[in-house]
Amino acid sequence: MDRETLNEMVKLKFAARKADGMVIDLVKLAADANYANEVLSAVENLPDESLVLLAMTLRDKFGLLATQPSPREPARAEKKSESPPTERYTFGARS
Repeated sequence: MDRETLNEMVKLKFAARKADGMVIDLVKLAADANYANEVLSAVENLPDESLVLLAMTLRDKFGLLATQPSPREPARAEKKSESPPTERYTFGARS
């Protein structure tokens, strides 16, 4: 873990304690993905914008951001044409 990520985790710990009284275990935050997801979700629900941004940054660094398409963007399903061509053009110059 790099120094920048560690500094951000410490900032999150102390700012969350100050804003909401939330106690965050940094070792568990770094090691346990489920705990990190729960803690970061709780922090993202706080009214402090800087805390939300910090939580999103850590979520990205931990690889916990969802890679699913947003609800506004429909999922791209492979669509086949309704009536596939039944005949091929076989009267060309190279046939």
